[in-house]
Amino acid sequence: MKICVVRHGSAMAGQLDDVSRGLTESGLREVVMAGKWLASQQWNNPVIWASPYHRAQQTAAAISEASGLDVDTHPTLVPSADVQPILDDLVQQQRDLILVSHLPLVGRLAATLIDGQAYDQPWSPAECWVLEGDIAAAGCMSVAAVWYPALER
Repeated sequence: MKICVVRHGSAMAGQLDDVSRGLTESGLREVVMAGKWLASQQWNNPVIWASPYHRAQQTAAAISEASGLDVDTHPTLVPSADVQPILDDLVQQQRDLILVSHLPLVGRLAATLIDGQAYDQPWSPAECWVLEGDIAAAGCMSVAAVWYPALER
């Protein structure tokens, strides 16, 4: 099984409503590149799960456009979410997933899947980590590939 953890692209600053913040022009370019990279990866019948926040939805839409994959909105993928309910959902999955979310959740989720404990990982906008393992559970996955926009420059 593969799970790709993706942070949304660079977002606009200074808005009071965090849920509605969109991507900057640079962020839009980042997520188009991320979508192309993700479309080039080998997947098993994948689906995209995305945070309901606008910038994550924009990121998921770019990945969907590049790959032809469906996007499902998951309210548990918000920045301050608890990792455990997400793990409970992941362990039941039989297909590969691309998860589009935010800091600090993306770092905590990846750390838990890889090391078995949640801690903050640094994560660039639009950064993608492809994790592989027999099961999507705490401490059961390893990093198979990493992509971030600076690799394209």
